[in-house]
Amino acid sequence: MYGWAGKILRVDLTNGSISTEDTKKYTDYTGGLGFGYKIIFDEAPKAGPFDPENRLIFAIGPLTGTMAPSTSRPEVISITPHSYATKSKHHMASRSNFGGYWGAELKFAGYDAIIVQGKAPKPVYININDDKVTIMDAKGVWGKDGLAAQEAIKDELKDRDVQIATIGPAGERKVRIAPIIHRLGNVARQGGFGGVMGSKNLKAIAVRGTKGVKVADQKGLIKYVKEMRSFQPAPLGATPLSSGPLSWTGKHVDPKNINQQAMRFDQTESNAPWLNKYHIKNQSCYSCPQGCYTYMRVPKMGTGAVSCTQWFYAWMGNRDEATFKASQLVNELGLDSFEMFPMIQFIWHLQDEMVDGKSVLRHMYDKKLVSKKHLKVLEDAHYPSKGGDLGSKGLEGMLRLMAYREDFIGDALGEGFRRAMDIISDKFIELGMPDVAKGVMRFIKMEGIMGGVVGGNGGWGMSAHYDPRTFGYYWAVNFAMENCDPMRHSMTNLIEWTGLSFEQAMPVAIKHWGKEVAENGLNDIHRSRTTPLKWNDGKSAKANAHLSQFIHYRGCIKDSLTGCDWVYPVMTSGRKDRGYAGDTSVEYKLLGYVTGEKMTQEKLNEQAARTWTLHRLLTVLEWNDGDPVNMREEHDQIPDHFFAPVDTRLLPSYPPADPPHPPLVRENFEETKTEYYKLMGWDVKTGLPTRRLLKKLGMDDVLASFEKQAFRLPA
Repeated sequence: MYGWAGKILRVDLTNGSISTEDTKKYTDYTGGLGFGYKIIFDEAPKAGPFDPENRLIFAIGPLTGTMAPSTSRPEVISITPHSYATKSKHHMASRSNFGGYWGAELKFAGYDAIIVQGKAPKPVYININDDKVTIMDAKGVWGKDGLAAQEAIKDELKDRDVQIATIGPAGERKVRIAPIIHRLGNVARQGGFGGVMGSKNLKAIAVRGTKGVKVADQKGLIKYVKEMRSFQPAPLGATPLSSGPLSWTGKHVDPKNINQQAMRFDQTESNAPWLNKYHIKNQSCYSCPQGCYTYMRVPKMGTGAVSCTQWFYAWMGNRDEATFKASQLVNELGLDSFEMFPMIQFIWHLQDEMVDGKSVLRHMYDKKLVSKKHLKVLEDAHYPSKGGDLGSKGLEGMLRLMAYREDFIGDALGEGFRRAMDIISDKFIELGMPDVAKGVMRFIKMEGIMGGVVGGNGGWGMSAHYDPRTFGYYWAVNFAMENCDPMRHSMTNLIEWTGLSFEQAMPVAIKHWGKEVAENGLNDIHRSRTTPLKWNDGKSAKANAHLSQFIHYRGCIKDSLTGCDWVYPVMTSGRKDRGYAGDTSVEYKLLGYVTGEKMTQEKLNEQAARTWTLHRLLTVLEWNDGDPVNMREEHDQIPDHFFAPVDTRLLPSYPPADPPHPPLVRENFEETKTEYYKLMGWDVKTGLPTRRLLKKLGMDDVLASFEKQAFRLPA
């Protein structure tokens, strides 16, 4: 098996058993994400996130560990404690991933995935050294932060090159927004899987491998990678025209010098220029030429690697060294930096919202829901009412409060911002203070920052990632079909961060999808804030459905191979001579060189359809405990505020924010869903995959298993 290690490692922490099984059992699902969903579907689809029987899967794909660019992001799949769906009878399966070197090291050790189940009787970590796998006592590292724990394990193993994925104090306390941390800044943020590790008494997984990876056509792969590198874009598909916070800063484009192409992305300069003097170098993941992490050392604050939403404190208005401190703290404590946008806004809201002449936070203090110490901490961390930097005052105390679940308020915040709203509101109702409860829940009207790019309530209890009112109905369907914040950049790689004007992006879109889809589905996000999305009846519905399917299939491909979401699919290029167009056939070509299989896009799409269908069936099982359910009406929804008039929304007090675009039209959303179900081969009335689809995809075993556990699917 070229590209594969050939084995999957299984560790049962309850009884300490360690075993392996053949990777071939799962290869119909490509790798990574597909492996994870199949394992959960087969073994524990209805487990609670913190139950010992829940599976935590770390899976990589056939490209990982090869020279295929930007393909070292192991996928983490489990039942998520983070997602919040009050109508679902069970927690739902979801995913996350992280970069760095851990994924490649796992392949070098001889494994394509790790399945962790059970719960250790005391804190442990797993140590993998090629064929030798041991469950180690973690008493020396339990309680340490996410960065210090890695150093302690390296010292204990006497190996500075071992690659480690670990959790911080938040994960140990089953905080629902606790991520998994690798190196200085590579983090699986989505899903709260750090809390799942904590529930299993699992502090870390250390990996060391020396075996390498065999590929089918080494010479062909080298030649094609050089060709790809000549047009591969910067992260998020940026072009030399880009100028935003995640854009090129070097802007070097030379197809004859692929090394020059690689050195081009400096997030210190674009996100926090006041920290430029502390910038040391750009940092890449294994096999990636992009270097999208900025590696820096700040006096008295340590060394760190920062990328994207780890700059959250700068995006929220800070302009001093506390920008770096905030990034360090979330990685040390083990908190999701992306959730800090609505979380900190919510903490500010509790101080801004006045009821009977007193802030909600002061009412909490009166009722002993927050101590005097933490009241001061939170008020110190409030945005400056007269302008200026947020600074570091109160910052660490605010983050520690939720990481360690201190006081009633810290315990509530450790549940994630959306659950915290309900918990705090319900407490005030219990105390006979309904007006204060209403004040808490007014936060549901709060918009995100940066024009809705981040923050606010995006659904599933998570921070919003791109606003469907801005991007289009395809993005609304993307939100609705997932069990988490979508975190897909397939479209934003073309129309958000590239710097291309709408007129420049349209020819690229036509090349990828054809004129009908491009002109009726690609909406001009640079339109006026008062202008609604364009809608051309059935043509728009079909075009948006096509784009939604593209996002989901390409997301499954990317997360199964396993590649970087900032690169794949390669929508754009930095080269003017290509019309700034990328090449969306890259994935299957790379896979062909690595595995020796004769690949086509259609074949890869079919594998993606299997993975996405598994995700759907898992969600159906979980949503209604296996009883019949209309997924279209119950699951496939987005928060009502996306349909609410602009004048009913709240804008953040800090930092200043643009008002949202006009609301979506519910009829257009439903029409897009109808066309999406048709494309996917799902029943239009219920949103359920059909028996015909599963047979067409060769999923007869899955069909039989589902109907044995649940009910007969539509024909």
